[in-house]
Amino acid sequence: MNTSGREPASPCRCARTTACSAAQPKGRSTLAQQLRSEDLSFLERAPVRRTRTRDLHAPAEAIFEQLAAHQENWPRWFGPANECHYVGPPPYGVGTVRFLRLYKAIRAHETVLVRDPAERFAYWVRDTNVPGLAAMMEQWNLTPLADGRTRVSWTMAVDCSAPVRLMFRATQRHVDKIFQEAMKRLERLSRHS
Repeated sequence: MNTSGREPASPCRCARTTACSAAQPKGRSTLAQQLRSEDLSFLERAPVRRTRTRDLHAPAEAIFEQLAAHQENWPRWFGPANECHYVGPPPYGVGTVRFLRLYKAIRAHETVLVRDPAERFAYWVRDTNVPGLAAMMEQWNLTPLADGRTRVSWTMAVDCSAPVRLMFRATQRHVDKIFQEAMKRLERLSRHS
């Protein structure tokens, strides 16, 4: 695991089109919601937790490359993503910030917590323009299976207001569909990378 723990050295490219907190002094954010920092135990104790799993016909190394190394490919396989990139120059590892834009309107900066090649990729959302979130973290686990397949498990952990919690419940089927479609595209992309 890369444990550089560094802050980004240069301003975020997303500052050209959106307000970017990554270029701000530590602790300040230009996005509306600065979220609470959490450790990895939050994945087990968050008030709202969802895990989705699917077996892909692709090796864990290739899947990890798409998840953690090639951020620019997220819009190719994850339907809601419009833009995704790391902030600052490489090397990218623990402590690196990335920018993500979803549905053309939702913006967030995430800090990488775990980057274990071909095994696990985890990050917490440090700030966003989505109201009602207090803390949010996501984790991708990769488990190699027989015949070059990989089990992909995605966990989303959230602490949020009651209205947002209701929205998470109401959209479970939609999120399931997005995950299944994303896994099909991620499998194709990983097999041809």
